[in-house]
Amino acid sequence: MIDLNFLAIDTSSNWLKVALSANEEVVTLSMRYKRRADFLMIEIDHLLKSLDVKLEELDGIGCVTGPGHFTGLRSGLATVKAIAFANSLKITALTYPECFSSEEPIVLLRRARKGWWYFSHFDGEKWSYSLQPQEKLKELTEGKKTISEVKIDGLNVEVRSPIFTPFDMLKKLQEAFEKGEKLYDHLSLKPFYVQRPIAEEKLMEKKRGSTYERESQKSS
Repeated sequence: MIDLNFLAIDTSSNWLKVALSANEEVVTLSMRYKRRADFLMIEIDHLLKSLDVKLEELDGIGCVTGPGHFTGLRSGLATVKAIAFANSLKITALTYPECFSSEEPIVLLRRARKGWWYFSHFDGEKWSYSLQPQEKLKELTEGKKTISEVKIDGLNVEVRSPIFTPFDMLKKLQEAFEKGEKLYDHLSLKPFYVQRPIAEEKLMEKKRGSTYERESQKSS
């Protein structure tokens, strides 16, 4: 990899992951936080100081876009957007399975809402994503190597928590950045949702209801 001052973050799971490459050194952090957003800038600042680097000296920034926890994703991406905007940086963004290295077919499972799981399948060439009910997981994972962040009753899975390391994330994001792939700016960067979160669905329904009411009032 080219020697870049490059920052990578992931707030898509219960694990906060931050990694920094600068001055031919790499420092990483992986900690389990319930409220990742509260600690994100603190940990970023800690890593920057450890390598004597300032935000304005970054060459690029990368992040994980999901699929994952709604609040964690939104707060993490908001931080990345703010840093990118303030320092005129391009952003590289990957889904969390794209930060996982595998040459063989594999399934990654991550808990979504109650009774549902994010199902990511690598067929040896590309990833596919879906939201699946727990009762279908046994059928869908039959004969496939499967990795999950937690144990799942009735399912033979390899448990890895977190599924990938901060160094793996940094390597994948920096490689994409150097190739000019998956690049965004602070306006075009969006979270990756397999399915729109319930909170967002309710907000959209409320907005649609308000629009309908206004239109009805105009017509009467």
